[in-house]
Amino acid sequence: MKIAFIEPAIANVEPLGIAYLAQMLINSGHKVKYFESPRKGFMNNLKNFGPDVLAYSITTGKHRICRALNESVRKEIKAISLFGGPHCTFYPKYIKSSKFIDGICIGEGEFAIVELLKKVELKKSYVRTKNWWLRFKGKIYKNHVRIKIEDLDSLPFPNRDIIYAENKDLLESPIKRIMASRGCPYNCSYCFNRIYNALYAGKGKINCHRSPANIIAELKMVKEKYPFTFLKIVDDTFGFSMDYNEFAELYNHEIGIPFLCNIRPNLLDEKKIILLKKAGCVAVTMAVESGNEFIRNKVLNRGLSLETMSNAIKLLKKHGLRVWTQNIIGNPGESFEMAMETYNFNVNHSVDFAECFLLTPFFGTEIYNYCIKNDLLEKGIDVDNMSQSYWLGSCIQFNSQKDKNKFINFHKFFGFATKHPKLFPIIMLLIKLPPNNFFVLFNRFYDAWRISRVIRAKFTIFNLITTIKVNISFIISYFIKTDKNSKL
Repeated sequence: MKIAFIEPAIANVEPLGIAYLAQMLINSGHKVKYFESPRKGFMNNLKNFGPDVLAYSITTGKHRICRALNESVRKEIKAISLFGGPHCTFYPKYIKSSKFIDGICIGEGEFAIVELLKKVELKKSYVRTKNWWLRFKGKIYKNHVRIKIEDLDSLPFPNRDIIYAENKDLLESPIKRIMASRGCPYNCSYCFNRIYNALYAGKGKINCHRSPANIIAELKMVKEKYPFTFLKIVDDTFGFSMDYNEFAELYNHEIGIPFLCNIRPNLLDEKKIILLKKAGCVAVTMAVESGNEFIRNKVLNRGLSLETMSNAIKLLKKHGLRVWTQNIIGNPGESFEMAMETYNFNVNHSVDFAECFLLTPFFGTEIYNYCIKNDLLEKGIDVDNMSQSYWLGSCIQFNSQKDKNKFINFHKFFGFATKHPKLFPIIMLLIKLPPNNFFVLFNRFYDAWRISRVIRAKFTIFNLITTIKVNISFIISYFIKTDKNSKL
């Protein structure tokens, strides 16, 4: 069969989930191509490929774009439409929102999609395939999830070639990404992991980690085939159940490329930091989320003290690693003074980059239920009209629109203000203005600049131009052209 994976925007990072599915399908004898719909000639190229299956990986917000896109494509092409990704896992009722959605994948998709398409190809009954909600002759068949994939080494490496065939700018970027593990045991209220773990209760380990040897084998292949001077390890929590000694030894000797990873502060100690640095780690992302005790631990359920976070940052800096914090403002029940505690924590620790998000209570998360219970969502907000981005606006109710605008604008200057606290009085004047596109663009480009200073990847002039180009294309195609639910 021919399977077309379709993205509604120009991707600015490799969609590794799609790349994993693609290689599984290729290994099973199928033909697979990847398409980005904003590109010139998209529909003609899709028709020329002649897909039997249209496949989409979606998040909340993005689900609206992909549903509309799929309906347009199905008017031109006769095919089966399959959807997966976080939105489908936590809102499988999405299948009922369009007669052109034939299947919804819940949870892990690798073996689920292979089994389903094998049955379809052999014209066998497929409505009882695990991990799927399926439409057949007007009826929806709902199936449970299968056992979780615990041996991640058994999976083939993600197929980057199909991504790069469509998006050559990602090929030319020297920054490459890898997933070393799956699953997180923590219960942050804004995150999908708590519900995901409940979905798979009794069906496998919460956290599964690839072996260091398997990780190195993939990276050696990447190093041999593509431009590659910096690595981002995109795990929620890197090395949760990994042998740091073995990884440091192998990575240092066989890859030798600087990398960045995400670490939860309570899992860091001096020994781990020394081993990370030995391996080649130059920077760490670490979620602070909030400097206010109530917001951090009661609302966001982080279970972390300021002392733990402070000690982790000090240890990282002691050993020369750059620190990229992640922060959330505009939380339910948060005052501007509480948000200032988050800002001050970052300023006081001189972090290299303080990334900031506006709280978006995605459907299915604990924070969404908290907002519903306490009537903290704007009137009329539901799963189908929530903003697709936590960089633009907020659907949380505030005391007044003036207060809300203050949070939205402060978010746009958060990273800048952290690095330039002397300019804070000027920023306080600016955030009194109405939210506007100039502030959005300033935020996107300033944050991109700060990230470049944290990563400090080796770029040629050509690489640099390519990276800037792909990020501009992503901003325009995803945020500006498709987010019709944002007032911006």
